[in-house]
Amino acid sequence: MKTQISKVTSKGQIVIPRKLRERYGIHTSTEIRWVERQEGILMIPLTEDTIAAARGMLEGSGILKAFQREKRVEKRRESNRLAKFK
Repeated sequence: MKTQISKVTSKGQIVIPRKLRERYGIHTSTEIRWVERQEGILMIPLTEDTIAAARGMLEGSGILKAFQREKRVEKRRESNRLAKFK
């Protein structure tokens, strides 16, 4: 994921880069939800399609691999449990 930089104005305003606005469907009057996280601030645009707007936010976080790993462990446990009944 590439990074982009914006400066905060004296009024506390920032400019969201055009590519990000287009990707997440951010237009004039789009409301933004700000969520404090341990690693920083998460900005969630409240668009007509919030799920589409959120797409890509967790990219690179490793959450998908962790989920898949947990599912494999769960499947192995279930297989072992069923094997005991055979």
